[in-house]
Amino acid sequence: MSQQFVFWLSIVIPGSGHLLLRRMREALFGFSILALEILVFIQFTLPNFRLLAVEQPNGKITIGAERFVDDSFLIMVGSTVGAMMILVFLALHYAFARDAKDVKRQIEETGFAITFTEKVCGLSHEIVPNLITAPKFILLFIFALLPAIVSIIVAFTNYKRPVLPPAFLIEWKGFTNFERLFTNERTAAAFQETLTWTLTWTFCASALTIVLGTVLAVVANNKHIRGKKFFRTVYILPWAVPAFLTILVFQLFFSKIGGMNTMVIPFFTGNEYDVSTAIGFFLNADYAKITIILIQAWLGFPYVFILVTGVLQTIPDDLYEASAIDGGNAWTNFFDITLPLILISVAPVFITQFTFNFNNVTIVYMLGEATVQTVGSIYKPLDTISSLGFRLMMDAKYNEAAVYTLITSTVVGAVVLYSWLKAGAFKNEEVM
Repeated sequence: MSQQFVFWLSIVIPGSGHLLLRRMREALFGFSILALEILVFIQFTLPNFRLLAVEQPNGKITIGAERFVDDSFLIMVGSTVGAMMILVFLALHYAFARDAKDVKRQIEETGFAITFTEKVCGLSHEIVPNLITAPKFILLFIFALLPAIVSIIVAFTNYKRPVLPPAFLIEWKGFTNFERLFTNERTAAAFQETLTWTLTWTFCASALTIVLGTVLAVVANNKHIRGKKFFRTVYILPWAVPAFLTILVFQLFFSKIGGMNTMVIPFFTGNEYDVSTAIGFFLNADYAKITIILIQAWLGFPYVFILVTGVLQTIPDDLYEASAIDGGNAWTNFFDITLPLILISVAPVFITQFTFNFNNVTIVYMLGEATVQTVGSIYKPLDTISSLGFRLMMDAKYNEAAVYTLITSTVVGAVVLYSWLKAGAFKNEEVM
């Protein structure tokens, strides 16, 4: 009886390898896991899997078999949970197989293996922390992972009003929802325009936020500046005010009767205010896009300011003194010392600014309601991929919303992963 034989036998039937090795407690535990697995599969997983794809007499594939009886959405969720439970049980099979193989190896090398009690005592220092953190992972699965997987599945169905189960069954549509974004001329043009604006908005708003917060932090922390505490307090005030309130104030400020038209522009131009000639910042799509980028920079720069301020406190003065000896000035100090150390320390956080703005729905949705939609246009001028998905969800077009959500998640995930790997910040943990 080889180690590989014990390993593969335990993969199929957990506890069987331990039984052959006369480890009765581990074998009993493994058989109990197998019994629970069979019970869950028969009573929960298999019934949901059977109804996950049912062919109707008209040739359509539906989730569920009978209208007004089967709830397609619950079947979809139940199948997802069942698939995740299968993965958990497979992981347990593998754990039992590895343990059985280790026991066999110990017996061959030393003639005996540690007992079940000794093994439990040895794992006690790992079990307690895992038990403490287990609720967090359970909540993460319920409120993050499970909805994400279900939303991906919804993107391949026709789940929208009036297809609301259990009155009607959800049908599988395959890649039809995705094809419409490229095959339908009107939808494809609108999607391309929205995607272009989303990328422009993400880059401009994030870059302006990072640059503004970094520059203000460097200036406010200059040793020649007096009243540093005052400036640090003032610069974080925009962060202290609720974002939705600031957005509403700016919406009024940039309206035709707002402060920009009634006070600021007349002050610089010398012309009296006239509502007929006032600039409609949210009536013109181009003006609206520039305005929302500036507002987002105002909302986001305090976070970058605080972050960079903390990094600046960790830079030793010896570096600047050595630079002064070598003839360095303020510009060379910033680009050769300050900026590289800032980027090394907080590059991953800067990357999150791009992902946050790509996913930012609040400001786009609130200010988008104030913009004028072009006649015949499918989307509003300020709609991004994320806000469009939210708007479609509010209109109960869940399958279309899921498509945009999937696109958003894919783009954000790919960019974040690539940027983090290239940034190298995690390779320099000593400066984090």
